[in-house]
Amino acid sequence: MQSFSRILLTSLVTVLAHTVPSLAWAQDASTPDLNDQKLVAAGEKKFSQNCVYCHGNAGSGGKGAPLQGRTDFTAEYLFDTISNGKRRGALVMPPWKDAMPASDIWALSAYILSLRSKTTQK
Repeated sequence: MQSFSRILLTSLVTVLAHTVPSLAWAQDASTPDLNDQKLVAAGEKKFSQNCVYCHGNAGSGGKGAPLQGRTDFTAEYLFDTISNGKRRGALVMPPWKDAMPASDIWALSAYILSLRSKTTQK
């Protein structure tokens, strides 16, 4: 009976992971090599498509905070913030986890981290 319960529980977890989008999405959240230049380039492309409107060209700032020269960001912070969004007063960054896969969010994180050495230019 104990093995039947274990099989049932394992089956339930597997089914939920494939049917509940947030659980399936979370499984794809392992950290890649954020110094990989192909990943950074992919993140730059995603940034230009999705983030430049608020964060400016190359993260120089705009409606959203400037991202250039920021040494206080960690990869985990960026991934979490891009995934779940952020609210600061009237400023709202939407969550992106339902709009793009975790791999794209890691690419964006890699690109933003690559902006550490740039100075903000508007």
